[in-house]
Amino acid sequence: MLYTDTAIVAVGSDKAAPRYSLREARSVTQVEWDRWVEGSPGGGHILQSYEWGEFKRTQGWKPVRLVLERDGEIAGIGQFLVYDTAPIPGKLMYCTKGPWLPWEDREAVQTFFGGVRTVAEREGAHTVKIEPEVLETQADVRNHLAGMGFRKARVDLQFKTTLLVDLSPPEDELLRRMKEKTRYNIRLAGRKGVVVREDNSPEAREAMYHLLRITAERDGFELRPCEYYRSAWQAMYDNDRARLFFAEHGGERLAGILIYTFGKRYWYMHGASSNEKRNLMPTYLLQWEVMRWAKSQGITCYDMVAVLNPGELREDHPKYGLYRFKIGFGGEVNEFLGCLDLHVRSARAAAWHRLEPLYYRIYRKLHGGNYFY
Repeated sequence: MLYTDTAIVAVGSDKAAPRYSLREARSVTQVEWDRWVEGSPGGGHILQSYEWGEFKRTQGWKPVRLVLERDGEIAGIGQFLVYDTAPIPGKLMYCTKGPWLPWEDREAVQTFFGGVRTVAEREGAHTVKIEPEVLETQADVRNHLAGMGFRKARVDLQFKTTLLVDLSPPEDELLRRMKEKTRYNIRLAGRKGVVVREDNSPEAREAMYHLLRITAERDGFELRPCEYYRSAWQAMYDNDRARLFFAEHGGERLAGILIYTFGKRYWYMHGASSNEKRNLMPTYLLQWEVMRWAKSQGITCYDMVAVLNPGELREDHPKYGLYRFKIGFGGEVNEFLGCLDLHVRSARAAAWHRLEPLYYRIYRKLHGGNYFY
């Protein structure tokens, strides 16, 4: 069943007393939602947090928070963001880096997405997009989702493959797991007088954006307008989710990293570096010192967010250098299913599927960056 504040809607269980039910958490508090996300199977994701949903509300998205329960206990979670896709009539319903479910339980998954379809129809959505952190190797889950109508999306909105670093071992063991060159560069930066400092002041955030601009121009990646970053970072700082660290030499900021934290994990959200003194290897020491800081806070997993998909691994790929940098820190590559689409209203969903790439290009030209992040 799907429980809302005003109605109970059946979602297709044939059992008199189904084990699972789904409800929309319309009046949930931030503390409650984040606790549920953190306690969900797998521990959730920062982009499923209440804070992120409320920030995206300021950008034209409506968060819809769904809770799967079994016998009154939280069994799964999913925060969907609803967006008007004009000129295509209707809306997109997008679950950023989620949902988080007991994927091995077919009844739980079936109940959850039966309710999602009901909500999508109520919201006037033609397409539901999900990005579950389900591994490509989990063929049974992939096949189950396909049986419910999910198909691979044209575009992966978030990165499909990430690198996870287990921070639970002692520091000497973490160093042993790294590539020899990575360890050497960490020590080199320290010997040359590079230091790492945390600075979360508004002035430091402006300095970080300046470094991002330098990096974007040098490495050819997309950068959103400064005001977007100001708003996003402020929202996360206000909720104690963001931290900003710099590698400095002689008082000069050479590199910066902005991380988001949630539960026992932290994410490498933005990294940037100056064109000056690159021979001092400041980015290596910066990563290591932030890892050490995270361990001191009881964080046990570092999500480096984005690496090349296994099928893209070649030295002439423009992002191979970033892959080589990240893999040097000894993490484990995780390739997920990526973005999957469920067509709820066939004609409109088909029209959106055809025009989606053009929509992205127009949005980038008018607003800068991707509308979905």
